[in-house]
Amino acid sequence: RAMAVPRSVAASCGYLLLSLAPAACFQLRSAPALACRLQLSSRSGDTVAAASDDQPNSSAITAFGSKFEDAFGALKPADRYNAVLDSLLSKGRGTNAEAGASAVELVTEMTSRRLPLSADSAKALLDATGRADNLPLFLSALSAARVNGACRAFGSAKLAPRPTGPSRSSPVPADSRAPEIAAALAFTVLLSSLVALQAVDLLDWLLPGETDAPPLLAVAVGLAACWAVDRYTQRGEYAATLSRGLVRLFDRDLTRECALESSSFLAGYLLGLPTCAFIPTAVRPLDLLAASAEELSQPLGPQPRLIDRLLIWLMAPVATEQAVYGGVASSRPGLALELLQAARRREAALGVDVQQGGWAREEDEVRVRWAYTEARKLVSTYSGAREALAEQMAAGSSVGGSAVLVEQMLKGRWGSI
Repeated sequence: RAMAVPRSVAASCGYLLLSLAPAACFQLRSAPALACRLQLSSRSGDTVAAASDDQPNSSAITAFGSKFEDAFGALKPADRYNAVLDSLLSKGRGTNAEAGASAVELVTEMTSRRLPLSADSAKALLDATGRADNLPLFLSALSAARVNGACRAFGSAKLAPRPTGPSRSSPVPADSRAPEIAAALAFTVLLSSLVALQAVDLLDWLLPGETDAPPLLAVAVGLAACWAVDRYTQRGEYAATLSRGLVRLFDRDLTRECALESSSFLAGYLLGLPTCAFIPTAVRPLDLLAASAEELSQPLGPQPRLIDRLLIWLMAPVATEQAVYGGVASSRPGLALELLQAARRREAALGVDVQQGGWAREEDEVRVRWAYTEARKLVSTYSGAREALAEQMAAGSSVGGSAVLVEQMLKGRWGSI
């Protein structure tokens, strides 16, 4: 019995150990699996977190929107309008006509709310609407900017009355463009023929037949004789005509061209003509009158005298070239008379009084001389602005940039123009 107790105890203990061993083994085997599952779970959590980071955060978007609205709301009302206007006139937003018309309406709304148009926005507006194929839209833009105060100098020039006594008008420089160009062409053809004959004569041994060029000494003597006759009998008139014709054909002086373009732009801008941005012609301004005579006349008073304004504009480059260079070679003095005669033929269709200002039909030449005299006064009075504008044009300037420069140069002088 003494031995039986220990055996039973031992059996009980052995049975207990055998029963606990599978559980312990399961626990030992389950621990790494659980650790592995915990590790995978943590990695999965990181992946989900990373994926959630890639998703857009609605709170961040809301914060950005509120910041944008706060920043835009902090701007002054005028700055908001100017920002919208610049965006409207930027490239790629509809056609130029559509954007320009919307921009003009926006400027009109700014004026009704007493909000000023900035210089940059005015430049963008005029650049977008300054097209030769849509002058009425350009006129609308200039008029809207003028009412707003950004283009106060536009249409501010006052016209002198028609002279009643003996005319003191300056004589208009002669327009000898046709004979000058003809003389230059004839001289060029003659000289080219002589050079070609000399070249063929030198290569006569290579070419079939026989060619005899005039001797160079005879050519030189003939040219010298022609020069002497012109010098002592005509006082060099033929030589001067030939030189001016050669200048017209072959010499392109950028400084001279910019001087003429600046005077044309300045005079047209002050006279209230949207044609200021384009090359002076005798036909294009009449088309503008036929399309927008009422719009042109409205801001200029009861007696706008549109034909007189066009004549002065056409004479401004002539006056500048005569004053700066002492003669005309690039400008066209005959354009004014051509426009006046064409306006008389189309008077019924233009919708304007060609004789407005007290002029008579037989006074066309006197009227052109008067326009030339007024153009000389206008160009001389604002010579500083014209020179600054010519320098900017030589460097490269747009229509809007030119208008902004004129406004800056004439700031404070609007009442005396």
